[in-house]
Amino acid sequence: MLGGKPNPSGRARPLRVLHFVSTFAVKTDTKLLARMAPHVDRSQCEWSFACFYDSGPMRSVFETAGCETFNLDLPSQFDPRAIFRAQAVIDRVQPDVVHTHLLRADLMAGMAARLSGVGTIVGAAYAIGAFRRERRRFSDPLLDSTCARLPTDFIAVCRAAGEDWQMRLGIDPTHIHVIHTGVDTAPRMDRAAVQAFRDAHGANDETPLVLTVARLSYEKGIDTLIEAAARMKSRGVSFRWVIVGDGADRAQVERTISAAGLADEVRLAGFMPDVWPAMAATDVICIPSKCEAFPVVMLEAMAVSRPIVATRVGGIPEAIEHDVNGLLVEPEAPDAMATAIASLLRDPGHAAMLGIRARQTVCDRFDAAKVAQQYVDTYRRLTQGKEAPDAVVAFA
Repeated sequence: MLGGKPNPSGRARPLRVLHFVSTFAVKTDTKLLARMAPHVDRSQCEWSFACFYDSGPMRSVFETAGCETFNLDLPSQFDPRAIFRAQAVIDRVQPDVVHTHLLRADLMAGMAARLSGVGTIVGAAYAIGAFRRERRRFSDPLLDSTCARLPTDFIAVCRAAGEDWQMRLGIDPTHIHVIHTGVDTAPRMDRAAVQAFRDAHGANDETPLVLTVARLSYEKGIDTLIEAAARMKSRGVSFRWVIVGDGADRAQVERTISAAGLADEVRLAGFMPDVWPAMAATDVICIPSKCEAFPVVMLEAMAVSRPIVATRVGGIPEAIEHDVNGLLVEPEAPDAMATAIASLLRDPGHAAMLGIRARQTVCDRFDAAKVAQQYVDTYRRLTQGKEAPDAVVAFA
């Protein structure tokens, strides 16, 4: 059954990897997979994708990349038939690897893969600790523990995530393989769209633009952002700070901005399906998070050569080296954040140099095509000589 071994016709066949996601909506896991899928050499490895309910726009993206897709078409998130429908897809595809992504897929597809006797079951470590899910539930510790025992191996998007899963869930570190998230190089920008974003928010040579792309929730540090903006204003710094994103805390964020007297300086732009023009339009990108694993927005900002001020949390320091390709500050330190941003606004030459180095870092280390090949190579190593699941689940 292992990829690369002769099939009955005597010819080697590609490795087969079946990815399970909850839906084909645009979210962390599907965006990561969609970036890699077009770069996978189908003569080496065939990827297919299955979702449990609610399909979504990413299905066509995967199919355009030449991947087979399945929708288990369950009427709700908690339908017990999920395990058996996942088994049916596994039996049809006959994968060498089942790779599950996020809670529902980890649980339902993980059990289905175990029941089907798949030799290599890979879980995905995307996030860290208490912030793995936005809303904590009483059952979370049990769910986390169960999901940690189903895979034979894990791929973590950064060392910090892998270390967290090792310490918090007791996973054997030799079964955690770190492959950093990858991104494509930035697309060619529509200059009119870039200028339109600046104009819409009153940015010009005298009033530079700061951008944050984040969900409006506690762990993203939006409260720290607002405090930093207040300090910048009190110091006489002219700026516009635009927050792209939405979330459960929007009403509270709006009230905090108003109470701080920052209605002109800090603006909420809501969710944007395409953030590239906004990133290209900005002078500094800020990531104020209190907790992160390896944020994609960081890589996207680096890919478009933007100078970044980010908090020193999670896997961020695995990509950004302070004052080499960006600036790092401690989390929940608004004064330090304000000082760092203001320094880049005052010195556009230094800011530009950091942006150029950031883009080179992405090209060298986080290119989507290179990351896709790392996934394929890891799958191949994990399947060699394996016919049945191990009893347990190396930092590569």
